[in-house]
Amino acid sequence: MARSVFHDLFSEEEAAELEMRAKLLSGINKWLNKSGLTQTEAAEQLGVTQARVSEIKNGKINRFSLSMLVRLAQRAGLRPCIKLSYRRQRDGRDSRTSAAPSTISGWR
Repeated sequence: MARSVFHDLFSEEEAAELEMRAKLLSGINKWLNKSGLTQTEAAEQLGVTQARVSEIKNGKINRFSLSMLVRLAQRAGLRPCIKLSYRRQRDGRDSRTSAAPSTISGWR
């Protein structure tokens, strides 16, 4: 998987959170586009103001915490999930052992 631009601009921890927020914001925005709802109708379903829906539509990632985006995704009928994986070291091994990289899936 390619590294996002967030890794060039922020610490690893901040970049990881921003990537999660960006994926959630993008998913909610796709839901908005497919739903056919007006911003006012979507706001009612999401339990926020129309202005907040506009911020989602305009990709204002800095206006939403990770926890708020998870709640909004749930309200939209989406099912956010977490997938954890070990970071690769420079030599290609994962960070816990010299074994081949692996992935740990979250709950659904």
